[in-house]
Amino acid sequence: MAGGAPQNLWSQPSRTSNVFTTICLKMAVLSIFNLAFAGIVLPLVLLIAKYAIASRRPKNFPPGPPGLPVIGNLHHLPMRKGFLKQHEWTKEYGSIIGLKLGPLNAVVLNSHRHVSELFDKRGAIYSGRPENYVGGELICPNEIHILLAQYGAGWRTLRKSIQGLLNASAVDALHPIQTAEATQTMCQLLDDPAGYYDHIRRYSTAVILASVFGQRGESFQSPKVQALYHAQDRFTAILEPGATPPVDAFPFLKATPEFLSPWRKEAKEIRQEQSSLYFKLLDETRDRIQKGISIPCFMEKLMDDQEKIGSSDEQVAYLGGTLMEAGSDTTSSTLLMFVLAMTQNPEVLRKAQAEVDRICSSERSPTFDDIGQLEYLSACMNETLRWRPIAPGGIPHMLIQDDHYEGYFLPKGTILFANTWAIHMDESEYEQPDRFLPERFLHNKFGCKTEVTDKHRRTTYGFGAGRRVCSGQRLAENSLMLNIAKMVWLFDIKPTSATPLDVSMSSAFSDGFIVAPKKFPVEFVPRSDKRVQVIRDEYEKSEEFLGRFGKET
Repeated sequence: MAGGAPQNLWSQPSRTSNVFTTICLKMAVLSIFNLAFAGIVLPLVLLIAKYAIASRRPKNFPPGPPGLPVIGNLHHLPMRKGFLKQHEWTKEYGSIIGLKLGPLNAVVLNSHRHVSELFDKRGAIYSGRPENYVGGELICPNEIHILLAQYGAGWRTLRKSIQGLLNASAVDALHPIQTAEATQTMCQLLDDPAGYYDHIRRYSTAVILASVFGQRGESFQSPKVQALYHAQDRFTAILEPGATPPVDAFPFLKATPEFLSPWRKEAKEIRQEQSSLYFKLLDETRDRIQKGISIPCFMEKLMDDQEKIGSSDEQVAYLGGTLMEAGSDTTSSTLLMFVLAMTQNPEVLRKAQAEVDRICSSERSPTFDDIGQLEYLSACMNETLRWRPIAPGGIPHMLIQDDHYEGYFLPKGTILFANTWAIHMDESEYEQPDRFLPERFLHNKFGCKTEVTDKHRRTTYGFGAGRRVCSGQRLAENSLMLNIAKMVWLFDIKPTSATPLDVSMSSAFSDGFIVAPKKFPVEFVPRSDKRVQVIRDEYEKSEEFLGRFGKET
C-alpha cells in the first residue's frame, strides 16, 4: 500500500461480508414468513379445517340436499322465502329434512305430524330458541323480547304475564274496543276505499293501542301507528333467515368492520326505533296514572304488578311493545289476505253474505253475539289462515338435549323449523291445497281429507305450536271474525279488472318472517244505501266510547 491512500474497510465490504449480509436477509425474510404462517395462515387453516369437520352431517341425521365443506347447505337457501324451496325438497327428501347451516344442524318439519310429535308432545326439550346475534343481541339484548328469549325461568315469567293479560275473560272484555274500531274501519272504507290497505292496518294497531296502552290510533298517519309499522316492517324483514350474513354459524363475522356490515347499522337503528316508541308509551302511561287518570288497559296492570314480579322498566316497556307487535301486522295481514281471496272467489263471498244476512238482515251490522252462528264465515276465516299463513316459514325452535325420532338422531342444539307453508299445502292432507275452499272446514274440523284423532292437531299452524304457541290467538280470531262479518255485510268486494290478480306466495307477498299481500287493486262497493246509513249511525254511537281514550299524541 506504499504510496497510496489507506482503504476504507467500511465503505468497501469484502466478499465475505456480502455473503453474510445476504444470508441474514434471507433468514429475516424466512423468520417473517414463519411468523406470518404461525400467526395468520396456520390458524386460518385450522379454522377452515374445524368448520369443514363441523359441516359434516351427523350419523343418522334426516336426509337432505348434499352440502359443501365448511358452508354445508347455506348456498342452497334463498335470501328470501326459503320455506318455498324447503317445500320443494319434500318431493325428493320427504317430510322431515336435515340441513347443515355451516357447523349448525337444522331440521325442517314439513308435516303436522312431526310438529305434533316434537313441539307439542316433547315440548320440554323442543322449546329453546337458537342463538340470534342480530335479533337477540343487537336489537333486543338481555332477553327482553319474549319471541327471542331462551326457554327458561325468564321466558316463563314473561309468558305468565302475557297469559294473565290474554286469558279468555280478559280478551272477551275487549269486545267493545274491537267493535268500535271495526265500525270506524268500515266507515273509512266507505269514505276512502282506495286507502283500504292503510285503513285495515290502522284497525289492528288501534285495537292494541287502546287495549294495551289506553290510547287512540285514530288514523294510519298517527305518529305512533306509523312508528310501530316502520319499526315492525324492518324487524320482521331483518329476522327472516337469509336476510343477514350467517353470523350465528360463523361468529368471526361479528368482527367485520361497520362499513362492510350494513346489516349491523340496520339492526342498531331498529333497536333505537323500538326502544324510543316503547319507552314513550310506558312513560305516557305512568304520567297519566300519576295525574290520577285511569284508563283500564294491560299496561296499567303490568305496572301495578311490576314490583311484585321484579320487572325492570325495560322489561315492562318491551312486554307492552311485544303485545303491540304481535297484535298489529299479524291481524291486518290476515284481513288483507281475506280481501284478496274474496276478489278471486265471488261465489264464496255470496255464500258468506247470505249467511250473515240470515242473521242480521239489513237492519244492523253483525256483532259478537252473532259470531257463534256464522259457521260458513268461521270456515272462511280458517281457510284464510290456512291458504296464506302469516308466518309461512315458522319461527325456529331449538332442541336442548340429544333426541331420537323415527330412527333419526337429532343432536342437542339442532334448530327446527315448522314449515307452515308446506304443512298447509300438503296434498296428502288437503284437497287442492292451493285453492281457497272454505267448505273443507265444514266437512272436517281441521279441513283435511280424513278424520283426525290426534288431540294435538291444530286447525292452523300460523300461530305456532308447542309451549311457544301464540298467546294472542283468541284476540286475533275475535278481530278477524268481527271484521270479515261486517265487511261482507256491508260490501261487495270486487277486482277492478277482468285480469286475475296475482295470489302467488312467491311474488304477491312481502318478504319477512311475517308476510302480507302487496297492495292490489280492489273495489269496496256498498250493498245498499240502507246499510251505509246503518253503519254510519253505529259509528256515531261508538264515538263517545272511543273518546275515553283521548286524542292522538
